[in-house]
Amino acid sequence: MTNPQPSEVPSDPSIRLGAHRIVRRFGPVVANDDINFRAMRGTVHAIVGGNGAGKSTLMRILQGMDRPDEGVVIVDGLPTVFLGPADAFARGIGMVHQEFMLVPSLTLLENLVLAHEPVDALGRVDRAKALVEARKLEALAGVRLDWDMPVEDAPVHMRQIVEILRLLYRGADALILDEPTAVLAPAQVRELIALLRKLRDDGRTILFISHKLDEVLAVADEITVIRSGRAIGTMPVAEASKPKLAEMMIGEVLSRPEARPGTAGKPMLEISGLTARDSRGHVGLQGFSLSVRAGEIVGIAGVTGNGQDELVGAMTGLGRVDAGSIRMGGKEVTPLSLRERRHLGLSYLSPDRAAEGLCLGAPIAENAIAGHHRRPDLSSNGILRRKAIAAHVESLLDRFSVLRGSASQPAASLSGGNQQKVAIARELDGSPKVLLACQPTRGVDIKGIAFIHQCLLDYRDRGGAVLLISEELDELVTLSDRITVLYGGRVTGAVERGAAGLDDIGRLMLGEAAS
Repeated sequence: MTNPQPSEVPSDPSIRLGAHRIVRRFGPVVANDDINFRAMRGTVHAIVGGNGAGKSTLMRILQGMDRPDEGVVIVDGLPTVFLGPADAFARGIGMVHQEFMLVPSLTLLENLVLAHEPVDALGRVDRAKALVEARKLEALAGVRLDWDMPVEDAPVHMRQIVEILRLLYRGADALILDEPTAVLAPAQVRELIALLRKLRDDGRTILFISHKLDEVLAVADEITVIRSGRAIGTMPVAEASKPKLAEMMIGEVLSRPEARPGTAGKPMLEISGLTARDSRGHVGLQGFSLSVRAGEIVGIAGVTGNGQDELVGAMTGLGRVDAGSIRMGGKEVTPLSLRERRHLGLSYLSPDRAAEGLCLGAPIAENAIAGHHRRPDLSSNGILRRKAIAAHVESLLDRFSVLRGSASQPAASLSGGNQQKVAIARELDGSPKVLLACQPTRGVDIKGIAFIHQCLLDYRDRGGAVLLISEELDELVTLSDRITVLYGGRVTGAVERGAAGLDDIGRLMLGEAAS
């Protein structure tokens, strides 16, 4: 590892955490290429960039999980080499990951002090002392929590807060937050932003990694943009705007699809009185009814865990249905398998492309035709027509702008955004009647998001019916002709395009009445 001489490294003690000429290579791939940034003490510093920009690699280096090939991490103005994550944490640097690290069966209090429990003179866990410490952190953060609540019963924003307080309890004062608002309702986002501002005002340093530019502009003091492994620039928030940041992130002016209403035709999907259970046997969806017409996108809004998974299971035939019916094109499909439903015109875009939507170890071509391989133009008497498949796949991948080498390469060789394009290309191939699109832009950068949105709108305009389930409220509002809101497995309201704002929908997501 080549490091700069100490005289080259900034020595300003007000730099709480930073990077100086960080380079990290993985074989021929340069994930971080001479990256510089400085997060000053008592500030919120946002890091933004598209897929594959190098954010994740940089965050791993900043928390001691990886080492740079060149350059150094700066801690309190001094060049620093971490021996590992524990070394970074000993210097007050902690990270809240996008996937929560809490134990579901333990209470909020037990998770707060886990592995660092206060003990009494006999070596037993001192719950009273733990609760005193918890109350101190509550007061510091300006929040109030039910510490006896099991994590599995806690709302998602409460879990997020506990993750942050747990780092504070263990002594961290430089916090790295990875997409912290990904599954929160608007009111919960505002609550989190207020917490981060309070921590900043108390002298703590926050690194805020997000692709949601409105939230970045609302919370950050400074913003660093990373593209293709390089830090393109850092600016104070007063000089930033969404168009400027988007252009810096992708290297060109972003063309967004026109948000326009659809022209609805006859009902293609009719769900009536649907009741379904989750994997633990609990009723997750109760009395749910909905229709989606041809030429229409109907969105499902709700904080994660309010019946969306049960709805997907019922729609695909992969989950348990206790009551109600599902009809497609006037035909009852409730007792049918997923393969039978696909034959009738259902396409399903999974929220988890890595584990369910694609087989990453299989060739791109096989992923692109999976489920369609029995079509007469692609097979004959059960034998695949290789030349026809190759021509079809190349045409399909070109049509959906999938950047790849050879279609014989594994799907894992593609970027996340291009993997998602393969999944969408496959699901829209053959003009299905109904598309169940779940989290269609999860893990996709802003350029990919714009492309996917255009694909969904074009499919709708060709007469397709889309049931769109998304955690991105802006996405739902942009694309949907109607939005149905779920809370506690029940419908709390339905909103027509343009009839309600984000705050009104957010209140419905929390079980409250819209104003």
